[in-house]
Amino acid sequence: MKKFIYSSIFFLGSIPFLVFPQVDKTAGREFILLDGELMEKAKARIAFGAQQPLLPAMQALLREADEKLEEGPFSVTHKKQLPPSGDIHDYTSMGPYWWPDPEKEDGLPYIRRDGEINPEYYDYRDKEELGMLMAALRVLSQAHFFSENERYAAHAIDLIRAWFIHPETKMNPNLNYAQRIPGRTEGRGIGIIDTRSFAELPDILYILSRSEHWDAAVEQGMHEWISHYLDWLVNSAHGKDEAIHGNNHTTWYFAQTIPLALYVDQQERADSLAQVGLPLILDEMIEADGSQPKELDRTRSWDYSAMNLLGIMSYVQAAAQSGRDLWTYENPKGGSIRKAIDFMLPYLSEKNTWPHNQIQEKRNERLAEPLAIAARVYQHKPYKHLSEQIGVAGNGFRYWDLLDYRDLRE
Repeated sequence: MKKFIYSSIFFLGSIPFLVFPQVDKTAGREFILLDGELMEKAKARIAFGAQQPLLPAMQALLREADEKLEEGPFSVTHKKQLPPSGDIHDYTSMGPYWWPDPEKEDGLPYIRRDGEINPEYYDYRDKEELGMLMAALRVLSQAHFFSENERYAAHAIDLIRAWFIHPETKMNPNLNYAQRIPGRTEGRGIGIIDTRSFAELPDILYILSRSEHWDAAVEQGMHEWISHYLDWLVNSAHGKDEAIHGNNHTTWYFAQTIPLALYVDQQERADSLAQVGLPLILDEMIEADGSQPKELDRTRSWDYSAMNLLGIMSYVQAAAQSGRDLWTYENPKGGSIRKAIDFMLPYLSEKNTWPHNQIQEKRNERLAEPLAIAARVYQHKPYKHLSEQIGVAGNGFRYWDLLDYRDLRE
């Protein structure tokens, strides 16, 4: 049966937006990481004028999207140095915390200074361009979802073609040369952390596939690219190393491989990844008090604890597609996601100093998204309140700003 989105007019400020009936071309698919119910409910409230407080968030989203229309295309072919393969289509980046050895005339091999970024890191444009690509796709796809404005989808799809599909500009589906270290290695498994934002890619493609600018060539091109990349992630030496690395790298490995497997209809592989990831992530990484020791060992322990917590939540959300409800899972040590959240909460107050190493200023807003997700999952209003308190005001659209207190029981 065909599903239709019924037409309506809604206003952002004084600007009217007409939503026309559309055939849903995404039958059989569903969101993986995004909360589809939350998005549809927010869209309906805005369309019928029932959610005036959401209008500033929507206006911020469309302003961002208008800016993104002027960006790109992005490509791995924009870098100035060829990778060791000689193929400019191979993604290349440098390990951020590796510096020339001052005791060596040529500086080789480089030595590690954890948490301190070597300026040479920015000489490799691939990671920067990938970051800009995913930021643009995130904003443009969500702007298209809420406004039905085809300009946003059209530009996003053009960006996708440039990065993933066009022979002249596409990225080869591997990370053989990610996070290279001069004098030590031309690429490492931990370079897979560079593409952790690919966890969001299936949901972005799901939204854009509703557009009239989406076609069979893009669908096939993305299916082929993701299939090849997923095979590389699972079967390459780098991928196998990353899966068992043991900290946030392992978390984000599973957080991206499971959604990618689901996108290309590899349910059995997704189920296997969800099963393998459980002991490596939830059992190993969270202690009974909620601390994450492998992240607390870092020189930016607050940042990495928040980053890994978001990765854990992404893994758990993706694993739900395999019938695993892990939000209330307690590991043999007594650790759980909720304890990991509560472990960090006291240090949002200026009265309590974070007692672990943090060589850069502690940014409380890094915990805003995990708290908003937790508010929704655990139906706990205080998490939502804290998320709003520490979110950066005026810093553009945040997807979780759509969460309404009326959707929470406590």
